[in-house]
Amino acid sequence: MEDTSASANWLQELLGLMGYTTSVDIRLTEASPEQITASSKNYWLEINADSLQEQQIQRLIGRDGIVLDSLQYLASILLNLHLPVEQTTEQKNHNFYTLELNGYRSKRLTDLQSLAEQAVQQVRETKTEFAIKQLSSADRRYIHQLLEEFPDIETHSQGREPNRHLIVKLVNS
Repeated sequence: MEDTSASANWLQELLGLMGYTTSVDIRLTEASPEQITASSKNYWLEINADSLQEQQIQRLIGRDGIVLDSLQYLASILLNLHLPVEQTTEQKNHNFYTLELNGYRSKRLTDLQSLAEQAVQQVRETKTEFAIKQLSSADRRYIHQLLEEFPDIETHSQGREPNRHLIVKLVNS
């Protein structure tokens, strides 16, 4: 199975079943630090908004991106089912999928990067932990990844859904 075309075809078919007539463009993106194996790939699936009405776009994104996040989660689960287990590490291969619609995901990732930088700055200035609330699990994971590059900062998630939040704090010396 060719992951690239199969992924785009799967999402396009799913959207069709949901009543949205549109196309999906796909591109391979740069490797992520969270890759499980060297053969893991990152795919960016962009839903073409040209044939969609504004109301349809808003429905597909959902409040605070919840529908787009859910479709992305579904893509991640279903499109990874066919991948083999690495014999050397006994880990399952895992590809990563990011769904984009009308620039929403790009803007959200930029906003999250800004939020992460503000949290780091505040933690360093006040030397106290900082809680970031009301993030989806995908958003929390993205901020965890962003902040891995700061050796003096550590993060962890705390609480239970729907009140789970991300804690940013200085590493204990």
